[in-house]
Amino acid sequence: MRYLIFSDLHSNLESLQTFAQISKTIDHDKKVFLGDLVGYGADPNACVDWVREKADIILGGNHDYAVLGKTELTTFNPYAYQACLWTRQELTRENKDFLRGLPCEIVEDDIHWVHSSPYEPEQWYYVVSRADGKINFGHFSTKVCFLGHSHRPVIIEQRQDGTITDCVSPTTWKLKTDCRYIINVGSLGQPRDGNPKPSFVIYDSNAGTIEYNRYEYDFATTQRKILDNGLPSFLADRLSVGM
Repeated sequence: MRYLIFSDLHSNLESLQTFAQISKTIDHDKKVFLGDLVGYGADPNACVDWVREKADIILGGNHDYAVLGKTELTTFNPYAYQACLWTRQELTRENKDFLRGLPCEIVEDDIHWVHSSPYEPEQWYYVVSRADGKINFGHFSTKVCFLGHSHRPVIIEQRQDGTITDCVSPTTWKLKTDCRYIINVGSLGQPRDGNPKPSFVIYDSNAGTIEYNRYEYDFATTQRKILDNGLPSFLADRLSVGM
C-alpha cells in the first residue's frame, strides 16, 4: 500500500492546489490527512471541500476543534486566536458539521494515525524529539505512528533494546524490521522548520520506505489574501521564511 500523507493545511489554498497537481503524478492507494484543515489562512471552505472529497482518511486537529468550541482557545497565541474567530464566521454550516465529526486519532491499516500525539491526543502535545518519543511509544501498539501538529518533519526510531534516536528534516528512510517509528510529516500549509516549502510524505508499507517531499508554491498570493481579509500580518510574513 502506498500512502500520500499530509497535515496542517491551515486554509492555505495555493499550497493545496500545487499539492493536488503533484499528487496526480504520484502512484498511491490512499491519501491521508492528519488534521488542522483550518486556521491561519484565508480559504477555509475551499480547503475543507477538497480534502473531504479527495482524502481517504481525515483527522481533525486542535484548530479544527477550536473553531467548533470543542477545545479551549486559552493556549492559542493572539494570532491563532484571531484567525480562529475569523474562521468561525467564514465556514459554512455544512463544513462545520463535517469538521465536528472528525476524530483526532484512528488506527487503520495497522497504522496509528493521530494529529498531535498518541499520549493524551486531545491535550495537543508536540512530538519533536527523543524525549517526546520516550513518552509516546508506550501509548500505541502498531509499528508505525504518523502525526503532524508541530509543523516540523522528524522521524523518531525506537530500537528493540528501547534506545530512541531521532532524525530532524529527513528526506528518505528505510524502516528497520526490528524497530518502531513515530513519523512527523511536517506541514502543507505553514512549515516551521526554517524551510518555507510545504512538506508531505509518501509511505510504501510493502517496501517499508518513507519519502519526504517539498515543493515551491505561490505563497505571495496566500500572503496577500491573509492581509486582504484583515488577518494578522505575522501569519503572512512567516510563510516566506518557514517559521
